[in-house]
Amino acid sequence: MFSRKLNHMELNLIKNMVSFIKQKHAQTEGHDYSHVLEVTRYAVKIAQSIPEDADPFILIVGALFHDIGRVIPGADTMHGLVGATIAEEYFECIGMDRETIVTITNVITAHSPTSMIPPKTIEEKIVYDADAIDRLGWIGVMRGIMGKKGSIEAILERTLKKRSEDFYKMHFDASRELGKDLHIQSAIVIKGLRKALDERIHEVDHLNLPI
Repeated sequence: MFSRKLNHMELNLIKNMVSFIKQKHAQTEGHDYSHVLEVTRYAVKIAQSIPEDADPFILIVGALFHDIGRVIPGADTMHGLVGATIAEEYFECIGMDRETIVTITNVITAHSPTSMIPPKTIEEKIVYDADAIDRLGWIGVMRGIMGKKGSIEAILERTLKKRSEDFYKMHFDASRELGKDLHIQSAIVIKGLRKALDERIHEVDHLNLPI
């Protein structure tokens, strides 16, 4: 649940942040503005479904900025740490107090397993789960495949393994309930791609050469 309601000043700040995030993610491949909005939407849903108190401003801003590090080319596995640095500079420029800055940047850092800093606070855990949910389903699988190196078979195997791990590592039952259908969809999508790949390999192996 939310511990309180957003005040007028926070609503105005979030409105400006949405414009900033939309512009910065305009050219981001895969982790685009629609992904940011979905993660924010899932974060709000999770917060509304659990008994623990979450601060709405910390949660929403953390979700909006969670992938800001991806606007830097090559950040990839470091995007959580890079994003926290970018967000910190932005928050300082708008006059946000130090305690709030640290709390939100921790959400950004801990949302990604690649930061190797596990989420601790309720807001950190919620955004982590919300991001994991949006890695599932058709769109999530597609983002997991985009730009990856290696054979198609190896990429599919890695993607299926990671998506399954994402689902079972979520912190809240409410998160798994939200992501359940997408988790099933992910397996179906990858199974279908595997079948198409196997059929392609079979056709190549049994190619009738004009001899």
